[in-house]
Amino acid sequence: MPTYIFKNTKTNEIFEQQMRISELDLFKKNNPNLVQMPTAPSFRLKGTGWYETDFKTGNKKNIAKSDNESTPSKKSTEKKEDKSKKASS
Repeated sequence: MPTYIFKNTKTNEIFEQQMRISELDLFKKNNPNLVQMPTAPSFRLKGTGWYETDFKTGNKKNIAKSDNESTPSKKSTEKKEDKSKKASS
């Protein structure tokens, strides 16, 4: 169950309240003197992240590398076209 932090605008008291997400709107409506305070998440994501190859096995692990090798780069294709134009001139 999530914990929400509220501030009473009359007394400046800050307190935590646990309730279901579905109960939040009704609670705010019934307590107009309370303002919900923004909070930071209670967990942090550390590390370098997730990569497409993390859970692949065998030949599937090098999908990105094999895709790059099979298609010629645009620059190499342009260079070949430039050479063929110069030779025909």
